[in-house]
Amino acid sequence: MRFTTDATSGEAEFIGNGEWRVVIDGQAHRVFAAGPADAPWIWYDGVVYRPDVYDRRTTSSTARRDTTGSLSAPMPATVRAIEVAAGDHVSRGDTLLVLEAMKMELPIKAPADGTVVSIGCRVGELVQPGVPLVELR
Repeated sequence: MRFTTDATSGEAEFIGNGEWRVVIDGQAHRVFAAGPADAPWIWYDGVVYRPDVYDRRTTSSTARRDTTGSLSAPMPATVRAIEVAAGDHVSRGDTLLVLEAMKMELPIKAPADGTVVSIGCRVGELVQPGVPLVELR
């Protein structure tokens, strides 16, 4: 399937179990998607994106990072490790926690510099999409 956004275009191939192979500028990336078609959660390189879904007859769309105060799981997953504590200062790209879903580890990374306000999960806990795991300020 071919796709186009305001920033780029490429090819996307559904692999199965929420996994996609996306090729942009000749580079292949593994991307995971969960949730309903009209409001999916897209996970790529430790960051969750919430794309604006639009009718194909419109001419543009944008994708936004989920950079609100809290970070959540992109799909049902088990918390394998928590790498930070409340009060810790983190930099963009730091791994905050590690989830496991579909026998794969999914690091959840800080989308921006900030301070960890709270942690809403425990190691070993099964978490659901949309439920806040870590709150940053």
